[in-house]
Amino acid sequence: MLQIKVDELNYRLLRSLVYGRGVSANIHCLSKTLKKHRNTVRKRVEEIFKNNVLNPPIFPFIGLRKEYPLLVLKWINLPYDKEAEKWIREDPHIFAAFRSRYSEYNTLLILYHKDITSYQLWREKIAADHKITLVNDSFPKSSTSLFSNQLMIKYDPNAPVYLLEKELRKNGYVSLNGYKLDKLSFQIVKLLTKGQCIRINENKLSKEMGVHRKTIIKRIQDLIKERWISYPTCRFPNFFTPPKHILSICKLEIRSSKQEFIQNIRNDPQVTLAFDIKEQEFNILLFGAFRNLEEELKWEVKYGLYLPNRIGKVDIQYFAPGNVVNIGERKVSLGIIDKKYMYFRT
Repeated sequence: MLQIKVDELNYRLLRSLVYGRGVSANIHCLSKTLKKHRNTVRKRVEEIFKNNVLNPPIFPFIGLRKEYPLLVLKWINLPYDKEAEKWIREDPHIFAAFRSRYSEYNTLLILYHKDITSYQLWREKIAADHKITLVNDSFPKSSTSLFSNQLMIKYDPNAPVYLLEKELRKNGYVSLNGYKLDKLSFQIVKLLTKGQCIRINENKLSKEMGVHRKTIIKRIQDLIKERWISYPTCRFPNFFTPPKHILSICKLEIRSSKQEFIQNIRNDPQVTLAFDIKEQEFNILLFGAFRNLEEELKWEVKYGLYLPNRIGKVDIQYFAPGNVVNIGERKVSLGIIDKKYMYFRT
């Protein structure tokens, strides 16, 4: 449980920081670092955000994994209607949703919950409130996997920036969302995804909150120290992958040399998230980013050759950009902040 006091100021400040208010790309820092004119850098930054290569900077709410330690992957059969999509976009527990056929299901939900009891009550409430179309007044048939966020072994959503760097060296540019990033534009993207050259406007936050600038600085430092938030960064809009990349969710059975495998994936730019799990024979869960299926296949072959006879059963699902229904990172984070604040108020 996070220990910092959740008072009125911390609540308002957290919401602002998670929304990205008072945070921006630092044009002066980028210009000085890259030795380019401010106007040139400013124009490139505007184009990067306009073309949805990156989202503007925010303070990531890393307290999410502590406050909601249960990760749920839920395959479910949902109708293709506005009611279902509205529920997906608004439910505070649904972190991401993808439309794709798998067995008898057509949708994968990625959810965060406090514990199994919380998850079961959530499920019962959805049925009771008729949030989605029910089957015989019951929750639609589904297949659920439960994992612990406390057993996360890698968390680096921006790791694929190094894949893009490799592509830049090969082709001289990187194309994302139809926008070509040359060397300068990519250097800006790399700096922002690494959390460099991002400006915190304490004066703006001070005026917004109605408190002294030094108080804002102290509160932000405390929030970072207590691991509610991390330092500001820019993220890819789809969180798990850069634009126009395929997401793979892979369960693996590592029969031997598991620690060697874990060390490799921690250094692998194609793996963004990884978990130590125990589900049937599977003991590793990976989220990976790939330009296409051919790239993913080469990745599989690489590990098969590097660790012969050590990888057993494998279960992989793929999601193209068009499969994404919603990525609600801030929605889930702010939902937790709201609940936490109400708890302290009562």
